Amino acid sequence: MNATVGDILRVKGSEVECVAPDATILDAIKHMSSRKIGGLVVTGKNGRLTGIITERDCLWKTIAVGESPRSTLVKDVMTPVSKMSTVTREHTVDDCMTLMTSGRFRHVPVMDGKTLIGLISIGDVVKFTIGSHKAMIQSLQKYIEGSL
Repeated sequence: MNATVGDILRVKGSEVECVAPDATILDAIKHMSSRKIGGLVVTGKNGRLTGIITERDCLWKTIAVGESPRSTLVKDVMTPVSKMSTVTREHTVDDCMTLMTSGRFRHVPVMDGKTLIGLISIGDVVKFTIGSHKAMIQSLQKYIEGSL
């Protein structure tokens, strides 16, 4: 498959849900819950990417260790940008899936230089891949039906 992350963004859109580093974990959980998503990009006052926080982070790094989600801050739990993997719109969907599965993470920011242009989840990658396969199957069925 030669599809790219840019193709996913064209289908999905490039809206990114963000949270401030000084928000509480409870605020982040409520935000994710209201949007039915599993991760938020953490942006500083300048709008720059500073990290990512996921539902797993909230559970494993806060609740599971006995910390209060009401008082623990996002910046204390998030994965900082220095430890994150990112992709560009030119990365292939296959490369993105390999990166996410080998790194065992479910969300990856899409960057254009230092500018955040999207966020891709493993669900987005799988949904796009399934849609591409369905389209190919339909094309092959039409070809076969037309050639019989």
